[in-house]
Amino acid sequence: MKKRLALILAAMMTLSLSACGGGSGKGSSGEGGDSADGNETYTLKMHMSVAATDPVYKSAEKFTEIVSEKTNGNVTFELYPSSSLGVTQDCLEGLGMRACDIVYDSMSNLSTWTELANIEALPYMYSDVDHFRNVWEGEVGETIRSDVGAAAGVKIMGSGLQGVRIVTSNKPVKSVDDVKGLKIRVPTIDVYLKTWNWLGASTTPLAGSEIFTAMQQGSVDAQENAYPTCVGLSLQECTKYITETNHVYSMTTFIMDQNFFDSLPAEYQTALEEAAMEAGKLCTDLIIADAENAKQVFVDAGCEIYEVDVTEWQAAMDGFLEETFPNLIPYYEMILAADTEA
Repeated sequence: MKKRLALILAAMMTLSLSACGGGSGKGSSGEGGDSADGNETYTLKMHMSVAATDPVYKSAEKFTEIVSEKTNGNVTFELYPSSSLGVTQDCLEGLGMRACDIVYDSMSNLSTWTELANIEALPYMYSDVDHFRNVWEGEVGETIRSDVGAAAGVKIMGSGLQGVRIVTSNKPVKSVDDVKGLKIRVPTIDVYLKTWNWLGASTTPLAGSEIFTAMQQGSVDAQENAYPTCVGLSLQECTKYITETNHVYSMTTFIMDQNFFDSLPAEYQTALEEAAMEAGKLCTDLIIADAENAKQVFVDAGCEIYEVDVTEWQAAMDGFLEETFPNLIPYYEMILAADTEA
């Protein structure tokens, strides 16, 4: 609630400054100006739900470096990890008011605005990381980003692997049958809620910042995220078991308000788009490189790790897409067709 209020107050200050002529509309606070070379300058606020220790954050830093270089330092950034600017949904809502300028998080968070955004988090779509890369670094990914963006009124740029999701729990989850009645925290995103309801779990939608307390106090028995995200949330301190379901390859992307993006000088738009593509590729590289290290944190903490038969979980999802998201089938088929090893 405090973070939501902060976002609202920031937006009101922006509008107030603009109305009073106190700023040029450039920069996230409504202030801005010209650089020494006469070009417009901007300072943009970027939201991330991941911690500053997460590889995703490192790719965000690379994004800012590339943009700064391409714009001769005229576009700079303030990074807000660990939802310190507000939860993702609030920051997405704040894009149009300039309370936040860029959200670097999973595209499925846009499902509140368009059902199509759920395509990012459908379970068991990818055969491996190469398949994921073929999709989001190629034409299929560009098509999906464009269509979701148009439907939601935002600009979506670049894509990287946020991680392959596993289940952490305080009750053993060795098979699909163990999910029945399991109290599991899910993101406040439609596709996750429906996925775990389909499997028979008792779902509790919560923001990421609430996971640790919910697990520690026992209000939920389990949650699901990628290993690096789990480490960023310090879940090794309140988790007994890991189940490597590998059910979703989470994709992170750069999201901006379309109108604001269009208002930027053309060369800045190009810089942002090119930097987002480079940062997305780097993000995938960093996540892959860090995966085993992140897993080792849970091993060292004494957690018991279950390597399950994924085919059992895939079979349990038969009919899910057709019954719950039939409109996503064409995009789902595009993703499957991008697997060159199939």
